Amino acid sequence: MQPSLLEEIPQVPNPYPVVSKMEYPEVWRLCVQARELAWDPVTDVDYSDLAKADLAPEVRKAGAEWWSLRAWMEHGATPYGAERLREAIFSHQPFEVKQHITNFIAEELRHHEASFRIAEALDDYEPTPRADYFKEIIPRFHDEKDEKQMSFFAGLSVNTLFEQLSGELLQARYENARYESIRTACRLILRDEARHIQFGRIIMRRFFNELTPDEKRVIGEKVAKKLRGSLLNGVYAVVNLPADERARSGRNRALAADHGLGATHPDEEIAIIRRGVNQIRKDVGVYGVEIPYIPELDGTTH
Repeated sequence: MQPSLLEEIPQVPNPYPVVSKMEYPEVWRLCVQARELAWDPVTDVDYSDLAKADLAPEVRKAGAEWWSLRAWMEHGATPYGAERLREAIFSHQPFEVKQHITNFIAEELRHHEASFRIAEALDDYEPTPRADYFKEIIPRFHDEKDEKQMSFFAGLSVNTLFEQLSGELLQARYENARYESIRTACRLILRDEARHIQFGRIIMRRFFNELTPDEKRVIGEKVAKKLRGSLLNGVYAVVNLPADERARSGRNRALAADHGLGATHPDEEIAIIRRGVNQIRKDVGVYGVEIPYIPELDGTTH
């Protein structure tokens, strides 16, 4: 039966031919490591120390709020990964690239689960944010307009730069943690993040010298935009929050940090982020990629 001429026929990209020849052995090694180092948030982390901990109710609530926020942030990477996987499939990327992105999605879901289980062990996991400002920010995690303006590997590289920055912050939070369950979860998440960062370095070595000056400019601009537009608004730091929410959120984050619940103190966050961004600037600068001025970081000295 012929479809009606008035009926809209969706255009579905063709995933064939499926390329199976290995093109990037370094990426495949990361895929093998992902199999060997896989972990389970339920069986490999014992959260009972948090349930038994002698913590005041307000401290438990502060810790649960912080780890709920981390859970949302980790989950925010999964739709990004799904979009990149779709692109990889329909642009006929090599098998190992598709496998790495699939691993990335599964690992971010694993990080999400470990985070919400910590929140549950402390008090209650919060599935939605309390503050209206955050309800407006969360959709920005899933805005694909910027990624769609870049080539496939350029878009992947932007995400990897934030993986590197997240790793810097998570290392500080690991060092803050006094409870074995939180330290174990942070350590296992950091191990996964190290592979994600290594993937980005492989991308930069292979593709950044081939980018046009305009593509390099766009990468730098998108990094600065994403950092200012969402990640400094409560996820990485409280610096851009409305005054009342900045005070409330900062107070709770400080409470979680002061009691060793794997948070960073608000007064320390900007310094950590600035160091991380400056290192990223050095890493990408050798390829002619410049991350522009970021007032919240570059306009402060301490």
